[in-house]
Amino acid sequence: MQVAKYKNIYQITMLPKIFPINCFVIEQEDSLIVIDMGVKNFTKKVADIAEATKKTVTHLLLTHAHGDHTAGVNDFRTIFPDAQIGISERDQLLLDGDFSLKPDEVRTKINGGFPKITVHTDFTLHHGQTIGSLTVAATPGHTPGSVSFVDNISNAVIAGDAFQTQGGLAVSRTLKIKFPFPKIATWDYQTSINSAKRILAYKPKILCVGHGDMLIDPLEAMADAIELAERNMRNR
Repeated sequence: MQVAKYKNIYQITMLPKIFPINCFVIEQEDSLIVIDMGVKNFTKKVADIAEATKKTVTHLLLTHAHGDHTAGVNDFRTIFPDAQIGISERDQLLLDGDFSLKPDEVRTKINGGFPKITVHTDFTLHHGQTIGSLTVAATPGHTPGSVSFVDNISNAVIAGDAFQTQGGLAVSRTLKIKFPFPKIATWDYQTSINSAKRILAYKPKILCVGHGDMLIDPLEAMADAIELAERNMRNR
């Protein structure tokens, strides 16, 4: 387990060399907001940050429903019982075990692993909603209800699996041989590309992802990753 800090963002990483899974703590003026909780061991590091900063954890926000982003939620609730836990309304259905597609969604199977236990949340997230310094951005593709969070303190985007940096920066579903798992777990490529463009439009100074290191000044690399993804789509 390792912890990296840049500006007001803490990145906690499980298995950084083998299969990195990230959790983020976004420091506010008087509180802490946590993003993603894929393993229960994250809770101790979050508690350490709370103790060091003397700030209360008020929220846990989930980028999407896959188990490597949600499997530690119930343990988090045990340690932080007063924190409010949120996920998009669409991916709440996946947590509830409903994998049916909506009439307006691409008729592609929803992929990836989901928790085998009931994961309890408190509220649903919606595009444009603000929670502290964070604004929710709908960025479907990896899952139908994936969201990202735009931080107006650091001008970072915490993008979940809309991008990966492990194995090389890539839009979700672009194959990276050194870390192919986001591709395998992605629902729809074109939707992922559209969401990657939405994230790029925010012009983030920091890109934070579910798998891999934070990327500083990422715009050129993000544009290149989107161009590659679009080329892949054209060549299908």
